Amino acid sequence: MQPFENQRTMTAHAKINLCLHVLDKRSDGYHNIISLMQMVDFGDEVTVRHTKEAGIQIETSNADLPTDSANIAYRAAALMQETYQLSGGFFIRLKKKIPVAAGLAGGSTNAAAVMQLINELCGLSLSVSELAALGVKLGADVPFCLYKKPALAEGIGERLTPVSGLKNCRIVLVNPGVYVSTATIYRELDCEKRPISADVQPLLAALSAGDLSAAFPEMTNNMQAAAQRHCPEIADLIEKLYAAGADHAMMSGSGATCFGIFTTEPDARRLQGIFGKQLVAVTKPII
Repeated sequence: MQPFENQRTMTAHAKINLCLHVLDKRSDGYHNIISLMQMVDFGDEVTVRHTKEAGIQIETSNADLPTDSANIAYRAAALMQETYQLSGGFFIRLKKKIPVAAGLAGGSTNAAAVMQLINELCGLSLSVSELAALGVKLGADVPFCLYKKPALAEGIGERLTPVSGLKNCRIVLVNPGVYVSTATIYRELDCEKRPISADVQPLLAALSAGDLSAAFPEMTNNMQAAAQRHCPEIADLIEKLYAAGADHAMMSGSGATCFGIFTTEPDARRLQGIFGKQLVAVTKPII
C-alpha cells in the first residue's frame, strides 16, 4: 500500500526546438520528425498532493485551461493511478507561466511533472525510462520532458538520443498572444512535398564543438513558413529579436512562441520596451 505523504512541488520546464524537420506522414496519421529539443530554465510550478479521498482535482492559475480529463495533467494522474492501481486520489495545482498552445510543450511538461511527483509520493521507484514508456501514451513530447536533457528526437518524437545542446548563452522567449492551430499547419505541410529524411549532423557537430556561429545556420524549422502565413506576427517578433541583438532567432514547435539566442547578456529593460507583454522570459538553456 502506497503512503499518503505531504504534497510535493517541482518546476515543469519549457522546451524549445533548435531544429524541427517534419517529414513524411505515417499510416497511423502521425508524422515522422527529426528535431533537436532543448529545455530552458523557465517553466510552470506543479504541485501534487496524494489524498485519501478518491478522484483527481486540478486547480490552475489560468482560467482558460480545463480542469477535467481534457487537461493532459489530469490524464497523466489517471494513467499512473490505473497502471499502478494506486489508492486514494490526487490534487494537482498548476501555476502557469508557459503560454498555452505555444510550441513550448507546456502541457507535456506538466504531464511529465505529475508523473514524476506521483512516482515519488507513492514510492513507486520507477526509472525515467519506465515513466517515458508510459508517458508516450499521453503525447510524443512527454518522454523528452521526463529526460530533460538536450536530445535528438525522431519517429513521432519519442525516440530520443542524448546530444550536446546550447551552452554559454541567453534565450529570450516571446509570444504574440495569437493561437496557431498545429493541426492546420500539419494539413498545409501535407499539401507540400517534403523530404523523408534530414541531415542534422552539421548542427550536432557544431553544438558538440561549442561553435554557435556554425550552429545557427543549421537551426531551421520547416513549420515556420506555414505558421507565419496564419500569424504574420511571428515574422515581426523574429525581426524584433534580431533588432534587439539576438545572434539567431526562430519559431519553436508549431508556434507561435519565438526565441532569440543571445551570446552576450541582453538588456532586460530594452527587451521590455521592445516586446512589452509579448516578452515571456529571459532564461538560459538547461545542460
